[in-house]
Amino acid sequence: MIDGRTGTPRQAGHAAWPPVGLAPHCCPACGSRDASAGAIARRAALPQPIATALLLAPSLTGREHAAFELLGLGYDNRSIARMLSISERTAKRHVTAILTKLRLESRLQAGLTAMLMNLATQAEPSARTQRADARASHDEII
Repeated sequence: MIDGRTGTPRQAGHAAWPPVGLAPHCCPACGSRDASAGAIARRAALPQPIATALLLAPSLTGREHAAFELLGLGYDNRSIARMLSISERTAKRHVTAILTKLRLESRLQAGLTAMLMNLATQAEPSARTQRADARASHDEII
């Protein structure tokens, strides 16, 4: 696991870690090999909570990660629920779990962190998120 426990982020359950092009212990924001939250905050000029969240993001489950990506795209709980084909209550629980696991205080911090992760890894949204986005667009048309 991460944050004082042994192991790598990959062992924490996130298959997409490390992002393409980064070594396992690199900072997602700046590419530094010193991936402590303090080092990330100093080198990338990020607020400490967001730097910490970048390190803890691999601990999210697959569904939480999909909800996390959608938060980064600015969606509310109702839209996240519709896009992931889950109840609004489940979407709210995913968002709460994201805030807890990433030690964030608000949806805004979570959304900014998700946006930074997508920018830092230069990754397109996951296939699951793209399918959910297409489904939401289809629902809006109908």
